[in-house]
Amino acid sequence: MTIYMAQFKPTSEFPLLKKYKKRFNILPGTIFAYDHVIYTDEKLPEHLIIHESTHFKQQDKVGLRKWVKKYLKDDDFRLEMELEAYWAQLASIKNRNEQFKVKQHSCQDLSSDLYGNLLTYEEAFEKLSHVQMQKTMW
Repeated sequence: MTIYMAQFKPTSEFPLLKKYKKRFNILPGTIFAYDHVIYTDEKLPEHLIIHESTHFKQQDKVGLRKWVKKYLKDDDFRLEMELEAYWAQLASIKNRNEQFKVKQHSCQDLSSDLYGNLLTYEEAFEKLSHVQMQKTMW
């Protein structure tokens, strides 16, 4: 898995923070990936950097402005983007116990208002259970 080179900046410097706060329930600790910059106030483990780097690949492929517009307005697109990022993240974790813990946390996030209540916890768990079989599409 290739990790894109990224800069890190504080969350408060995320240029679309107000726009995202209007759409989602942004909590302290929320991480943003935008134009090869990861906006976070915390040190991230490698698996989270891989998750955010997947968003960079998506943004490069789709186009940054188009990606952001679709991410904010299109629930199906946002779910597709997040599932791909979570699959890459989970696949990068070799320890099965750690992978399971991260999967549980990922399911909580996917089923919350952080992403717009895209699916239930059970649906998220089912979709992420096939991580070993999934290949990232980008």
